[in-house]
Amino acid sequence: MVQRNEKILQKGELMEIGIMDLETSGFYADNSILLCASIKSYKHKHITTIRADQFKTWKTNKTDERLVIEAIAKELDKYDILVAHNGEWFDKGYFNAKCIEFGIEPVLRNKKTIDPCQISRRHMRLGRNSLAALTDFLRIKVHKTPIELLEWRKASHDSNKKSMDVIAFHCEKDILVLEEVYIRLLKLIGDINTKGSFR
Repeated sequence: MVQRNEKILQKGELMEIGIMDLETSGFYADNSILLCASIKSYKHKHITTIRADQFKTWKTNKTDERLVIEAIAKELDKYDILVAHNGEWFDKGYFNAKCIEFGIEPVLRNKKTIDPCQISRRHMRLGRNSLAALTDFLRIKVHKTPIELLEWRKASHDSNKKSMDVIAFHCEKDILVLEEVYIRLLKLIGDINTKGSFR
């Protein structure tokens, strides 16, 4: 049963829930790079953000993403369940591909997930199921930050630190919005088992 707190009880063990979001320079792993990832424990306020520009390969070889992918994988592996909006379609597939490319264990492959986008599509009849649309529909006070497409190009092509700052802030804000959406949709999720939230 879903507990209205930070953990889920399964088979006598308390399971850790993480809220996650990726920001990338494109939609497909074979022609884009991962710019940053934000992960937040459901029980803590602190958000961990891992940025590609923190690593030594950023300025000279952005396509060598091994270090950033390893760091993100290590952080994601701390959680039993991950909440990711549109995570089943995008985040899982994108990150799996990056892990395989660099010979890293694809930690999201068998990770339990809760995808509010799919929960909304399955259990509600709305015109749109984007994070922004759900935020408006549910009247959540925390909102996504607007961001221009140019910021992604400036970050990925020009190594622009200010653009990376904007993208990282946007990613962290998405985490806070997603957490509120997840809390509001808990009544539709019911229980969570080894299959995650596909019910």
